[in-house]
Order: sequence, then C-alpha cells, then structure tokens
Amino acid sequence: MTDTLFHSFSSDTSGIEAPSAFTYPFFYTPHPLVELAAEELQTYLESGVLQHNFGLGHNEHLIEQGKMFGVLIVRDSTGQLGWLAAYSGKLSEEPEGYFVPPICDIHAAQSFYKKGEEELNAMSAEIVARENNPQRLTAIGKIAERLSEIKEHLRKGRADLKEAKKARQKYRETIKKVLSEEDYQEVVDRLAKESIQGQIVFKHRSKEWVEEQEKLEEELVVYEEEIKSMKEERRLKSNALQREIFDHYIFLNARGEKQVLSKCFPDFDLRHPPSGSGDCAAPKLLQYAYTQGYTPVCMGEFWWGSAPVKEVRKHKYFYPSCASRCRPILGHMLKGLKVEENPLLTLGQDKPMPVVYEDDDLVVVNKPAGLLSVPGVDIEDSALTRVKNMYPNATGAILLHRLDMSTSGLLMFTLNPKANKRMQRQFIKRQVDKTYIADVSGVVSEDSGTISLPLAPDYYDLPRQMVCHKTGKPSETKWSVVQRKYGITRLAMKPVTGRTHQLRVHSAHPDGLGLPMVGDELYGVIGERLHLHAHKLEFQHPTSKEMITITAPIPF
Repeated sequence: MTDTLFHSFSSDTSGIEAPSAFTYPFFYTPHPLVELAAEELQTYLESGVLQHNFGLGHNEHLIEQGKMFGVLIVRDSTGQLGWLAAYSGKLSEEPEGYFVPPICDIHAAQSFYKKGEEELNAMSAEIVARENNPQRLTAIGKIAERLSEIKEHLRKGRADLKEAKKARQKYRETIKKVLSEEDYQEVVDRLAKESIQGQIVFKHRSKEWVEEQEKLEEELVVYEEEIKSMKEERRLKSNALQREIFDHYIFLNARGEKQVLSKCFPDFDLRHPPSGSGDCAAPKLLQYAYTQGYTPVCMGEFWWGSAPVKEVRKHKYFYPSCASRCRPILGHMLKGLKVEENPLLTLGQDKPMPVVYEDDDLVVVNKPAGLLSVPGVDIEDSALTRVKNMYPNATGAILLHRLDMSTSGLLMFTLNPKANKRMQRQFIKRQVDKTYIADVSGVVSEDSGTISLPLAPDYYDLPRQMVCHKTGKPSETKWSVVQRKYGITRLAMKPVTGRTHQLRVHSAHPDGLGLPMVGDELYGVIGERLHLHAHKLEFQHPTSKEMITITAPIPF
C-alpha cells in the first residue's frame, strides 16, 4: 500500500548530493534537499487548502496564529528519496493524508484524561464546598472572635502594667524632692511590692487566657489541616495524571529503543516539561520515519505566517529546533543516527584573539566570532580562559562585560582588584561608551533613532529572548545609519542598557527596526557569521584618569 504521507519530489534531485550525516537540529544551514522540500510544502500551504488563519489573508474568521512547519528528507526501503511534513502543535483543522500524525494517541489520552479531569473537578468542588460550609465558617468565626477578645485582654493588661510603671516612676520623682532619704526609701520599697503584686495578678489572669488561646488555635489548625490535606491529595492526583499524560508520549530512536516523555527530562519530578513538549514538528517527523522504516537523511523547520506578539519570527525563515522542549527529546530520538557534530563546539576554536590594548591594569582583546566570552557547559575555550593563560601572574583577570558567542569585537578585562573596582563602577554608572557596528537585511529609511523594548528570556526556547511588556526588563539602544548598500544597511548601535541579545532583538523585532542582522541564526537567516561587531570602547582609565578610546577593525 502506498504511503500518502511519503511525498516524492516534484523536481529532479539527481544533481543534489545527500549529506553524509543527519542535520544537527539546533544550529544548521538548510540542505538544498530541505530547501526544495520546504518550497513544495509552502506551495501547498499557499493554496489555502488548510482551514487555519496564519495571518496571511486566508480564513480571517479564525484566530490568527503562525506556525512552525518541518520537513524531513528520508529514504524508503528501495533507496528512493522523499520527504515528510509536520507542524508544531495543532491547527484549527487537523488535516489528514498530508502531515505525519501526532506521537501521542490523542483518543486514548483523552479517554483517561477526561476521567481523571472529572475526578479532579469533583475533588475541587468538594474542597470549595468544605471551605464554604456554613457550620464550619460559623465555628471558625466564633473562634476568631474569641481569639480577638483574648488578644485585646492581653494587650490591655500589658498596657495597664506599663502605665502603672510610668505612674510609679513619676510619683518617685515627685516625692524625692520633699521626703527624707529614709521616708523616700520606704515609699520606693512599697512601690516595688505593688509592681510585683501587679505582675503576679496579670500573670494569673493571663495564664487562663493564654491556655484558652492555645486551645482555640489548635482547633483552627484542625480546620486548616483538613482543607490542606484535601488540597495535597488533589495535587498528588493532578501530578499523577500529568505524568500519565506524558507517559502516553513514547519516543523511538534509530536503534528502535523506546522512552517515555517523563524519562527524557531528568528533572521531571522537580518541574514538569514545558507545555507542548512532544508536539513539535521535529519529534513527529522522526517518530513517523522510524515507525515506517524510513531512513532520516536531513531536516529543517521554518515559520509560516504572522509572528507572535512577543517573539521574533519571520515568514518562511528557517529556525533551529527549540531548546527547552525538543533538546531533551531529540537527545534520545537521534541515537543510532550519524549526526553532524555540534558546530558550536568548534566554531571559535583556533581563531586568533589579538590584544589591542594592555597595561598594568587593563587588557582589551578583539574576540573572534564563535568564541565564548566565558567557558560554557560543554566548551572550555573562551576569551576569559585565554586571558588567564596569557596573564598567569595577574592578581585577578576579571571580565567586565560580555559579548554573545556569535558577536566579535572588543572585550575588556582588569588585571588587579583595584582597577576592577574602579572600572566596574564606570560600567554600573553607564560611563563606558560602547559602539557596535551591525549590518541588517534591508533598507532603514530613517537616519537615526532610539529603540526601547522590554526584554525577557524565552524560557521555552533559550537562549532566545522575547519582547514582554509584563515581565521584561527595560532596554534601550541608540542607533544611526553608517551606510546603505545593495539592500543592506550598516548601523552604528550604542546600547544604553546591556540585556542579553539586546541589539539583535531590537534589530529584528517589528517594534524595533523589523530587520534582522545579517547572519543571525536565532532571529534571522543563518550565514557564515553574525554581522555584529563591538567596534569601539571609550572610558576613563582607572589609574591615570585619562580618557581612552579603543577601536577594533570591522571584519565584515
């Protein structure tokens, strides 16, 4: 039986050589076969056959939402090349006969989930009913009222003792002026006895009140623990149901090994995977290929439609697989395939890092693109590591600021604590003037401007950042045009703040310039390198107080 989900290429692919290793999905340049399959899929999408509003002028009565689509190039048992298609999440209409199915058996999952949800709803209703039970509320009200009375008695008793003490002190001060020393001492002794007697009386009274207070508070705890216990039971039931849902996602790999979703996330018991895990295009594609006996060759994912409000997504642009949802899952699913090596592991390796300024206090280097500023989880080589090796006798080679891995340019280090303290103060007070040079894809019509957007981490797809007016931190960039040429605009950008990926997001986001930087693998189109360079630093020397200006040649 012919598999209708296996799409043969409409164009001749005989002149295109297949890759020797499968795509590393988190940093890749789309293979020509992937680009060709994506074009054919996009032709299908442009036909408007799908009942979904992608924000492109079709089905506008539906909620607008762009989607990530993926294509997987595969070989069948005869060696014929073809491709599979998938989309992330769900569509307004779930089409059949074109896209690979979801990994989870939706009907089976819905069956047990509906039953579990009904049980949870019943438990919630019982908790609400118990919390709002009139007899319970009346009893709690009476306890609270009596506790308030007792607290008032205790407060008033302590206040009376305090006032009596003040009165005795004032009386002592008055009579001391008119009584003899002997008579005065007699009065002082009498007042001391009155003080002790008053405290004994209060202690006797308060003992009964305190005992009653403790008893009433224990009764309140019983009422509270009853509800707390019910809520804890519901929480455990909800967690168990959530795990059961996740365990309906069973992922294969090229070795035929199976693994449930919860096992893909080692910290599952501390925090659940992000919503939508297992429903992205990449896992769907690989799962279907394995179940049908196809051999995965290469893959790619592109965005189709309007961009989400917070994220930077461009229509038809290719993007890497998401880190938070897909990285743990694909870590299992790619086992048994020959996969391209992560290029990030060697991107900055063996690239020179010239020193452009140095003295007893400071060293400024020209970091190459691809080199980390500080060591990473899997990568030891970094600008900081190299500087420490270059200056082994320095009392403290400390990095004052950072550049993205993909960004080249000036990085400053201090070589002693005194210089570090003074330079840190300048950075904190924003007295260090930094100028970056960037090329953006497109023509910027204005000559200069300022971009202010609140930025927050995209925890579903780190290290990407997003614009969020609720949780984002303020960020500001001043920019001016340096050159317009061949559809590319060169900018001088001065960050007032220093948020992660600030210049890249400010360039690419529609509320910024709306034009991604050339070579931006996260917010634009991947290229040989990101066209962003820390070109100039201006600051006051920490010791001589002289104003220093340092520049690094633009490498693109």
